[in-house]
Amino acid sequence: MNQAFLKPLIPFYSASYTRSYLTNCYEAYNIKQPNAKGYQNCYSFIYHLHHGQLYFEQATTAPIELRPMLLFYGTVQFMKACILTRDPSYPESSQVLAHGVTTRKRKKTSYRFLEDEVKIQKNGLYSHFLDKMFHMKHFDGEKYRMDSLLKQIPEMHEMFSLLQHETISVKGKQEASSFLFSSQLLDSYHMTPNRFEQFLNQYITNSIPTQLALAVKEQKSDLVISFKNKPSTFFSPPFLFDVNKNAFLLKKRDDYRLIPELTVHYLLLYNLSMICRYETEWWGELIHTIDGTDLPFILRFLEVAQEKIPYYLFYFLRPKT
Repeated sequence: MNQAFLKPLIPFYSASYTRSYLTNCYEAYNIKQPNAKGYQNCYSFIYHLHHGQLYFEQATTAPIELRPMLLFYGTVQFMKACILTRDPSYPESSQVLAHGVTTRKRKKTSYRFLEDEVKIQKNGLYSHFLDKMFHMKHFDGEKYRMDSLLKQIPEMHEMFSLLQHETISVKGKQEASSFLFSSQLLDSYHMTPNRFEQFLNQYITNSIPTQLALAVKEQKSDLVISFKNKPSTFFSPPFLFDVNKNAFLLKKRDDYRLIPELTVHYLLLYNLSMICRYETEWWGELIHTIDGTDLPFILRFLEVAQEKIPYYLFYFLRPKT
């Protein structure tokens, strides 16, 4: 693992620093007895980070057959560390220790990974993470297809273009507090600028009540989307941030169910880790026969996950002041 990954974690391997860091987190969220709880959770927090780091380090050299499992369990450890910055009582019950998601028990002969689904459960790490880190609720029994989840990751859009000739998003030109898109974008939505503004603001409100508001206007051949506050590269629905391009993208109108990207990675890695462990014949044949388009999507996703999951982790762990 390169130093870019290791460097932000180094301060947390000091117990005194971590105690102070957790205390500051708890004070920021008005949690009672912040000093005592910072002391209480210090070593648990450090060990979650350390185990997550070990999993990710091993994933860089592990064969592809094992990599999803290592990345999944590393992500689980990182998510637990993040939760401890907001919820000092975690885990308060055994219910929140479950993964919080299930997948089909068996794969048919014609099985394709991109068409597979995961189903969200009422309790578990997934729902607890959404609640504590994003104040978002989910619907018990809600299902997500793998291709739908992959489309929520901007770095995957090129794969859809190359392999399925499908345009998933459009890139906007970023200015100080606005994005510029071609006004032709309105044609794909079949909306006027005013209706498009209402649509985007309604979506933002439904995703995160405290998110930024925006305004839309046409300016010659451009569509200008202006923000009240600067969008976050971490999570500013309905916009996605592509780390490689250093640019915000806007998805097409179809498939507009955005969830925080870290949870997208979690759901995809959960399913892939289950396949690694319990569908070894299908998994082995996929890797060695190179049949269909599932493998390129999976390989590219694993590359992106190794880069972006630490990116999101460090966003969560940035010093609280």
